Amino acid sequence: RRLHQRLGVTMTYVTHDQAEALTMSDRIAVFHRGKIEQLDTPEQLYEHPKNAFVARFIGENNRLDGRLEAVTDGRCTIRIAAGDTCIDGTLVEPVRNGGAVTVSLRPERVQVCAAGHTIGGHPGCRMAGLLREIIYLGDHVRARVALTGNEEFMVKRPISEAHTLPRIGAAVEVFWTPEHCRAFAQES
Repeated sequence: RRLHQRLGVTMTYVTHDQAEALTMSDRIAVFHRGKIEQLDTPEQLYEHPKNAFVARFIGENNRLDGRLEAVTDGRCTIRIAAGDTCIDGTLVEPVRNGGAVTVSLRPERVQVCAAGHTIGGHPGCRMAGLLREIIYLGDHVRARVALTGNEEFMVKRPISEAHTLPRIGAAVEVFWTPEHCRAFAQES
């Protein structure tokens, strides 16, 4: 990257390594079946994927399938397919009411706390589950939460928050803000 910046020339780099693409690039084209799905900056690709494929392909995310219940000013309500839970999020691409959607939540954009102890937050942006595992990774921890419809829901928190996590086996709530819960038309 430093060489590229020093030389000031255009370079094209083809890779399947996402970490390399995100760190080495000013712009990234995500291809799928010979078509560009999104051409954008690394930050925009990661934070604002344009469709379910890009969200699934770039970085790690939790996925939940459901049906679109309502849309108001880009915010939407989704009825999660497994169970009878409704959550709020941001609709990224046009979907008709009742249409199938996939919700994407990045693990680092989700918080977890003991059930009934959610501090603040949007009421439509939470789900109940059980804390199944805490994985220590030095600078952060990963908490695996079993939700209805997703036994492998991951939450990534900085190490400074590790001591605040409930014990394994505890009833918990995961919560987020609506702008980080992105709803896409389900991939066919």
